[in-house]
Amino acid sequence: MSETKQAVEREAMNWLVRVNDPGFTAWDAWEAWLAQSPGHVDAYWRLAALEADAVEALGAEKKRAGASALRKAAPTRRYWLAAVAAAAAVAGVWIWQERPQTWHVETAPGEQRTLELADGTRLHLDGATRVTLDRGRPRYAALDQGRLLAEVVHDARRPFSVVVGDAVLTDLGTAFDVTRLEDGLRVAVSEGVVRVDVAREAVTLRPGEGLVARQGRVTRRSVVAADVDAWRNGRLVYDDERYAAVAEDLARAVGRPVRLAPELADRRFTGSISVQGGAESL
Repeated sequence: MSETKQAVEREAMNWLVRVNDPGFTAWDAWEAWLAQSPGHVDAYWRLAALEADAVEALGAEKKRAGASALRKAAPTRRYWLAAVAAAAAVAGVWIWQERPQTWHVETAPGEQRTLELADGTRLHLDGATRVTLDRGRPRYAALDQGRLLAEVVHDARRPFSVVVGDAVLTDLGTAFDVTRLEDGLRVAVSEGVVRVDVAREAVTLRPGEGLVARQGRVTRRSVVAADVDAWRNGRLVYDDERYAAVAEDLARAVGRPVRLAPELADRRFTGSISVQGGAESL
């Protein structure tokens, strides 16, 4: 391990010990340190995974030996972490397991929120949207429900992936919009290139291109690249869109349920709707 890498590992270890302190408050400084380099992110979460394994093993041992018998002899969590990390450093290797370290971010109906990830990638969340992120996989996000616009910092060695149900969107240097609809998926690309693996097809989309996947069928469509992010400014833009999808977009944007008669679901709409000011002005 080079001297530079050793220094990063020491810094990561120091941050992990500090973050584990119940009184820790320097969250902005911690996030700034992570954002300085992908190496910081990798080192920190390797150690976090190692710690999680150690704590899990200690918990299992407590169950076997009995909490009362182990209470006197068991090391503190911080001591245990330091001992395990030191042993790994002496051996010259880090033990890393691809174990989930997921966390969730959810917006309320009518709310928008922007997440900036450690690599500079930004995820803009529409209302009533939920995403799952994984600390062990910093170039990954799952769209559980709702809509997001991804502005991805390109890294040819580590593509950024967005999972939407059974579909996987892979960034090839991209800004794209993706919506998880009640009965499918909608994608539109404004910059770069994105690959969409869905319904046993692999589709490559470029600026001004999009697709809708419903009931096992994939339909490509043209979009206006400049309008892909219009929803963030309170304007919903459509070209031959199903009423059902328009109703879902409206409900997210204004924070109110929008009900549609079943016989209207497949009617088509072309135009734009301003949703600035919420349900009252609409």
